[in-house]
Amino acid sequence: MNNIDNSLLERIDRISLSPANTAWREAVRTASWHIHADRERWTVKSWLETEGEDLEIRRAKLLKCVLDNLTIDILPFDQIVARATPSVIGCATAMDIAGDYIPAIWNEDGVVDATMDASVKIDNESLEILRTAARTFGGKSAPDMSYKAWEAAMGSWGRDAEDAKLKDPSLDASVYGQVTTSLNWDKIVKVGLRSYIDEAKAHLEEFRSGTDTDINKAYFWEAAIIVLEAVIDHAHRYADLAREKAAAEEDGFRKKQLLEIAEICEYVPENAPRTFQEALQLMSFCGVAKIMEHPMHGNPHWGRADQYLYPFFKKDIENGTITVERAAELIADLIGRWGTQCFVQPKSQKLSHQINFCINNIMVGGVNADGTDASNELSYLILHVVGLLKISSPTVGLKWSRVTPDWLIKKAIRTNIETKGGIPLFENDDVVIDHYVKDGISYKDAVEWSGLGCVYPCIPTRAEHTGAHGLGAFNVAGCLHLALHNGIDINGKQTGLATGDPRTFKSFEELYDAFLKQHKNLSHRCFRLGNIARRIEKDYIRLPLISALGLQFCMDAGRDTVDADPDHMLQGIGDRGIIDAADSLEAIRYLVFDKKLLSMEELMDALENDFSGERGEEIRQLCLKAPKFGNDIEEADLMARRVSDDSARIIHSYDNSPFNKIMIAREGLAWHYFGGLGVGALPNGRKALEPLDDGSISPMRGMDTNGPTAVLHSVLTAQFKDSYAQVLNQKFSAALLKDEQGIDKLVAYTKAFMAAGGTHIQYNIMDSEQLKEAKVKPEDNKDLIVRIGGFSAYFVQLSNEIQDDVIYRSEMEL
Repeated sequence: MNNIDNSLLERIDRISLSPANTAWREAVRTASWHIHADRERWTVKSWLETEGEDLEIRRAKLLKCVLDNLTIDILPFDQIVARATPSVIGCATAMDIAGDYIPAIWNEDGVVDATMDASVKIDNESLEILRTAARTFGGKSAPDMSYKAWEAAMGSWGRDAEDAKLKDPSLDASVYGQVTTSLNWDKIVKVGLRSYIDEAKAHLEEFRSGTDTDINKAYFWEAAIIVLEAVIDHAHRYADLAREKAAAEEDGFRKKQLLEIAEICEYVPENAPRTFQEALQLMSFCGVAKIMEHPMHGNPHWGRADQYLYPFFKKDIENGTITVERAAELIADLIGRWGTQCFVQPKSQKLSHQINFCINNIMVGGVNADGTDASNELSYLILHVVGLLKISSPTVGLKWSRVTPDWLIKKAIRTNIETKGGIPLFENDDVVIDHYVKDGISYKDAVEWSGLGCVYPCIPTRAEHTGAHGLGAFNVAGCLHLALHNGIDINGKQTGLATGDPRTFKSFEELYDAFLKQHKNLSHRCFRLGNIARRIEKDYIRLPLISALGLQFCMDAGRDTVDADPDHMLQGIGDRGIIDAADSLEAIRYLVFDKKLLSMEELMDALENDFSGERGEEIRQLCLKAPKFGNDIEEADLMARRVSDDSARIIHSYDNSPFNKIMIAREGLAWHYFGGLGVGALPNGRKALEPLDDGSISPMRGMDTNGPTAVLHSVLTAQFKDSYAQVLNQKFSAALLKDEQGIDKLVAYTKAFMAAGGTHIQYNIMDSEQLKEAKVKPEDNKDLIVRIGGFSAYFVQLSNEIQDDVIYRSEMEL
């Protein structure tokens, strides 16, 4: 257990944003969005020059060409240097990864939607660069080739399922294995990149002097050397630029800073950092390289930053190398940097994410390998800085454990008050570790888990392939839609099984059986398609940098992470829309088969007409008044448990050998908006195409009427015991936390839920009236942050449907 310096915590509480951090924040407020074509210029150049070479080597040379030539800049407020684009808010594209995935570049006006809210006009020169890249890589990318394989295996079914929002992501989202997780920061900051290069050279020399005939290993180690040297060279470009700017700088203080930056960039990331500032600068360079290798999902997650950075922080504070105020300034610089570098998404990701800031994840707290509390002063400082920045990204998670101290939980609640929008979230360290251990992962490895994107847990000793191969989530509410419409999806196609007209069903169990048949057919076909894509992708895409720095196994075995290894890969799925399905099934059981207030024919007529007309509205009101999850009503909560258990049973029944049993984690995003577009009117009273329930174990918006404690009881009854993680959103009035008593209440509430086995909880601290005003006056509320599913976003950038979803969630009091 760390010996906490309470005086340092008190000093941290008094820190405010530095002038440089404030200047950056103001620049973000006024910055316009930019889509940069610079990367694509160099991907095309390299690809044409390396035609005929091995794929691993080609991908390594492509990244080297990008890093050697990418336009770079050091902005006046930069304390840490290196960003993916020279703009304060800049978007990169990824034609070499996903092919011709941005249809708007072919429009004459050159306007591309960077998000659902932000449109960007691209200049003619940049537009032609993007079009050239699309012509070069389109039709030949890994997603293109996987779609061809899907068509050969199942005809149009795969695309039909995507179009009906029954599964996601689409293949052009390009969520390849390990791309959304953190690099192996714990090792990188200890040894530096030169050590990695020496390691790769030793493997290569051993291969050349041995008898192994798997030449792909040699290609991998050669590629690793190329990309790691390129990252070092990229850092040296910044050293040269810093000296150039220093020579022209008239302000003596800034000149000194720039010269110091130059010295640091010469030293790291090649060598192991000696100071806290050097460690952060190393992370910046490696993070940018990760983004440039895969801009769409190269999120440079921090993982357990308060653990691997703590020795640098503690040493520098104790020996006077740095003040805690300067440490805060440096942390704020890097957090802000990675919170405003963006990417252009394919259409399906725009719907499921709504924003395109890289969803970076920083975890604090948790336990050590011996089970003792891992919280420290840096955990506290990270939370404080996030509260000062008040930006929607990164996602910050507190790993709650039974040994987590109150001072850290209280600081987390105070940070939430500052940000308002669910930052940080609380995730149960004990529960996640227990899941991993039960699935055969050692306790030592399981302890090191961190969040992927939102809440999905991943560990540094396994390649994370969740979302890879076009398989990240499928729509359980969509399965019920199929059961209610004899296998016909929202687009009128026979995507599901012909399980019969529900008007003819004689019992609730007959309907429930049809629902399970639709579930098994959909999920198992999706798993098969995913495994087909897994076989295809490695022939068209490789990621040598992410492989070398992300997973030690890849370096040891000479194997790219895209070429999945059964013993070192974890594959997961989110079976989403469970609460919608459960509430709807409970409504059918209650209204039709138990109380007999409706016939199945009356209900189906109302659903098929989206509850239109006077009788339709009467039926809708009956559906809304039926027992709902979230009110501590046993039959409704047990229905949610039943659907959860049966969904997990079906998933685990799929033979995924030789790979692991497919793990389950039910995360957030804005998936409920995306998933809702694939579901017609439901018997829970929800109208067609409306968002589903937020999070994954949150009650239907506005239907949790018995108070916050009743919600917790329902969640604990439903259990979702087979899922590593699930998202529970709650909204509290800002008045609750106006004094210490209110804060203490929420601390106690959080601890009680977690101690009882709750897996996750996050809070929107704001009033519904404030949200309604922001919808009417967006220009006055640009900084208002809200929690959506598993991530936070600026309220005014969200779709109208998601804004209403947040507004009409129940506002709780304690």
